[in-house]
Amino acid sequence: MKLSALLQNVADCGQDGEVEISGVAISSNKVRPGDLFICMQGSNSDGHSYCDEAIEAGAAAIVCEKSVGVKPVPVIRTGDARKAYALISANYFGNPSRDMRIITVTGTNGKSTTAYVTAKLLEAGGFKVGLIGTMYYEYAGKKLPSEMTTPDPFELHRLLADMKAAGVQYVVMEFSAHAIFLEKLCAVCSDVCIFTNLSQDHLDYFGDMKRYKAVKKSCFTAEYTRCALVNVDDACGREILSECRVPAVSYGLDNPADSFAIDVEDTRRGCSFVANIMDDLVSVDCRLYGRFNVYNVLAACTAARMAGVGLQEIADCLYDLDPPSGRFNVIESSGVKYVVDFAHTPDGLYNLLKEGAKLCKGKLITVFGCGGDRDVSKRPIMGKIAGEMSDIVIVTSDNPRTESRQSIADDILSGVRKKNKLFVELDRSRAIALAVELAKEGDVVLIAGKGSEGYIDENNVKTPYSDAAQLNKALGE
Repeated sequence: MKLSALLQNVADCGQDGEVEISGVAISSNKVRPGDLFICMQGSNSDGHSYCDEAIEAGAAAIVCEKSVGVKPVPVIRTGDARKAYALISANYFGNPSRDMRIITVTGTNGKSTTAYVTAKLLEAGGFKVGLIGTMYYEYAGKKLPSEMTTPDPFELHRLLADMKAAGVQYVVMEFSAHAIFLEKLCAVCSDVCIFTNLSQDHLDYFGDMKRYKAVKKSCFTAEYTRCALVNVDDACGREILSECRVPAVSYGLDNPADSFAIDVEDTRRGCSFVANIMDDLVSVDCRLYGRFNVYNVLAACTAARMAGVGLQEIADCLYDLDPPSGRFNVIESSGVKYVVDFAHTPDGLYNLLKEGAKLCKGKLITVFGCGGDRDVSKRPIMGKIAGEMSDIVIVTSDNPRTESRQSIADDILSGVRKKNKLFVELDRSRAIALAVELAKEGDVVLIAGKGSEGYIDENNVKTPYSDAAQLNKALGE
């Protein structure tokens, strides 16, 4: 590909535009002959310092934000290397997102479930669908492991190009605040962008809620989406609705909205309600538990209706739909209900405990920890919530990363006020086994934090691990 084609809408490369480029790299040790090397400032290193190594490895051109001196290859300056990287990646793969319908989902909690249900409803409507999210990437019969919620731009557009080649018509894609901030999506304009909610998370990265909220709100512009689909029961959602300059549709339970639910009931198999989807009525009976899932399903139903999926197709799909892996998955054994869930924020844990209590006829037992090298301030808050709402709390580990398990547990314990039924078991497998040992008929055991994650991340090593597998092992023993 010519350098000029790769830099379309990025920068003017003048007479160097005829240089042939065979690939794109942002790490000098991954450069291959003929690659374009993009210098980016990272948290630990600066790509501008590695230009010479990249050229020695065969880089055919350099894109940078600041001066790197005279080099034997074309050097193109840009004001924003991260944005340039996303645009270059899209150009390299022929801007595949322009040839498919894109539905994006953002928010603190509920992204994975909303994206999953939306994708399944679109499939029920006869569309070929690709799903990109925290749990996995799925399309055309393939299911690929997910390394992060939103892939690196080059991998994202490679994935989108493969989806396009496979005949995918709709792509449903989660994206995080980090993805917005790092401009991973600036080359993708969605047809609909769903906002679920905003609560405390990622303050280790963004510093405070004001900045975190501003980043989330920034994607509801014409550059990023053609239509906003917003939870109007959330305070940030109401701000987005009043401020965004693109067409907007609202959904909610408590405030006037374009899509809403009435007659919401908890059932043995999940929940049921009547959904009014932009003045079309559909009775929903699904295997997803809890009020928070009513919001997720409402958003998905609205997005599906906007795509033309029929009401009967929606109702039939939701009735048969399995819950997404690791999202309020209920396992019953010997009269005890065990719930495996991804809840890893204060709001997520609160909602999990609130819904878990509805299933409980005895004691509520909560097993959870907090991730290392992440927002420290939420740990005592989650400890307080668990202590106040549970009968028994078992504090354990959850991806310690480079922190010690004990120091993370100590932060959690500092918020626990009721310590009479408190256990600390830093080995997560043994913590789950302890919960099984303590549980009696009528009790509910909530295992929170990891959901469908298949590893424990500690000291830069990811060891295979599954909450569901460990629970089944403990039950078998």
